[in-house]
Amino acid sequence: MKIKIIILPILFVMVVSCQKKKFEFEKRNEILSLIKKIEDSPLKADIEEQYLDTIYQKLQSQENDSINRNLYFKIAVKYYNCNSLDKYLRTTKKIHQLAINRNDVPHIAKSLYYFGDYYESKVQYDSAYRYYSMSEKLYHKIKDNLNSGKLALYKAGILYDTGNFNEGEIQGVNALKLLSKTKNTRLIYEANIIVALCLKELNNFEKALEYYGFALEQLDKLDSQNEPKEKIAKSRASCYNNIGSVYEKMENYPKAIQMYNTGLQTNNLKQKYPKSYAALLNNLGYSKMKLGDNGVEDLLLESLKIRDSIQTEPGIVASKIKIGEYYLSQKDTSKALTYIKEGFLLSKKIKSNYDIIQSLKLLTENDIKNKTYYSNLYIKAIDSVQNAERATRNKFARIAYETDQVEEKNEILSKRNTNIIIGSGIITLFLGIFFVIYRLKSRNKELLFIQEQQETNEKIYQLMLKQQSETEQARKEERNRIAMELHDGIVNSIFTTRFNLIQLDPNAVDKKEQLVEELEKAENEIRRVSHDLTENLLFEDKSLAEIITTLVESQQNQYNTQFDVSIDKYIDWSKIASANKIHIYRIIQEALQNVNKYSKAERCYIMLLKTADNISIRIWDNGIGFNPEKVKQGIGLKNIKSRTEALNGELKISSNSEKGTTIEIIF
Repeated sequence: MKIKIIILPILFVMVVSCQKKKFEFEKRNEILSLIKKIEDSPLKADIEEQYLDTIYQKLQSQENDSINRNLYFKIAVKYYNCNSLDKYLRTTKKIHQLAINRNDVPHIAKSLYYFGDYYESKVQYDSAYRYYSMSEKLYHKIKDNLNSGKLALYKAGILYDTGNFNEGEIQGVNALKLLSKTKNTRLIYEANIIVALCLKELNNFEKALEYYGFALEQLDKLDSQNEPKEKIAKSRASCYNNIGSVYEKMENYPKAIQMYNTGLQTNNLKQKYPKSYAALLNNLGYSKMKLGDNGVEDLLLESLKIRDSIQTEPGIVASKIKIGEYYLSQKDTSKALTYIKEGFLLSKKIKSNYDIIQSLKLLTENDIKNKTYYSNLYIKAIDSVQNAERATRNKFARIAYETDQVEEKNEILSKRNTNIIIGSGIITLFLGIFFVIYRLKSRNKELLFIQEQQETNEKIYQLMLKQQSETEQARKEERNRIAMELHDGIVNSIFTTRFNLIQLDPNAVDKKEQLVEELEKAENEIRRVSHDLTENLLFEDKSLAEIITTLVESQQNQYNTQFDVSIDKYIDWSKIASANKIHIYRIIQEALQNVNKYSKAERCYIMLLKTADNISIRIWDNGIGFNPEKVKQGIGLKNIKSRTEALNGELKISSNSEKGTTIEIIF
């Protein structure tokens, strides 16, 4: 009877368990059939989203196992493809929590990677970079080289897009190291491309060409791995376009033209990939323009026509600016300014900082009527871009640091937990035997330590008192010395001179000259004492910018020239030697003197800008100009040239009666 009582509950539990598993199995099959229906038959985006909502609701009642988490990942991807980003984020958060509950490291890493994709699609690069970094750390921990390399590659892309080319190169090389251990040729190709792009922006052209060569080798490998031919052809055309742009930046225009023509020979490029075709045409036309070849206008206008038809706004901006440059080369200023202004307005709309600065530079140099207006915009744009780049660079550095800190804390906690478990067992085993001995030794050590600490503190205190006394004595002696010199030398001299001046006969010219000499001696004595108190403060780091500003603001001449100055606040004056600061000051002083004497200008701008590792001094005025060849032997220009050479810099002078004069020193 007792046996029956025990067996019946067991059988009941088994039946219920079997029924539950059967129910879950049927539900899962239903979910799989819905997913298959979406995959097999193309649906409209809104209908597909409804199916996905149904699947998501059904998954809620399923067990938290790896199969269901993978199903969540599937529908997350489909939400992303439907551009339903809010539901994609909701699903990713759900997966992340489920993976944490099961301590499933690969799925936690994958969900973090999905978070990164979401924020990158929203152009929130800092958040995307943070999640990619967190995911990369976890993949690295489980030695997943493929995903670690992929995420390093994505981080490199974000750094490149935000102008952090140095860090982008480092991340790209890191991606290559990881991906080289895998067989994913496509990702290796993309890693070589991102490294080459960063190197090009860093003006390391030879290395950039080397990495583009590696990228072409990977395309050859892909060709033998049965990857779609059209995809390889598009990549190859893009690669040749990038190589051409490197040669263009090197001013090797014949080689650039060769690369662009090679890219244009890709079969069906215009029909299948009009965006790439238009980019190659535009770049080809620009290089031909630089060589003075024919047919440039047709190439540039055809590129613009294609870009207008497919509405690629960044491409339209690039085309309009290059067409404007072409008409400038043809002396058709009116037509050129029309295109450049259109490019400027569109670049503002799409927030393309590079194109904004490029178009404003051309407008400042060529729109004489509105030169002042565009000059102000140009200065503001440069300041804004530099501030944004520095803020972004600091933000990504901080994210990388914080991610490393979190990883280090996690590792420390993990090790600490392991040590606690092991240590607890050992302590529990031996605690009873060694407790008394341990306490006695600990107490003795503690007393010895306290005694040693007291002795050390006493010694430190005595040393501090001695140092304080010596410092105070030195200050007292120096104050007494200066007071004596002021009293015995300068005060007595000035008192005597003042008394003699009171008694002076107005007609005693010789006596007057003698008293003036006495005042000069007192002045020299004051200067000597002042020099003893402090060295020349003219060029201390924090005051050089103020001194230059004061110099510019104090300028006056008979032409009522308006002087303005702009100094990049991020220039680190501490890294510039005092002698070089003097050269900078004297160059600006000499240039301002020339403006006051000869230019007859209404406006004059002085700019000190930091670009990469260089500093630029630019002095522009809208005066009558001069012929640099005829006056190159002048003392003023000779002084500026010699000081530029002392700075190891480069001097550029452009001047004519229409545009005024621009002097630029880069060092």
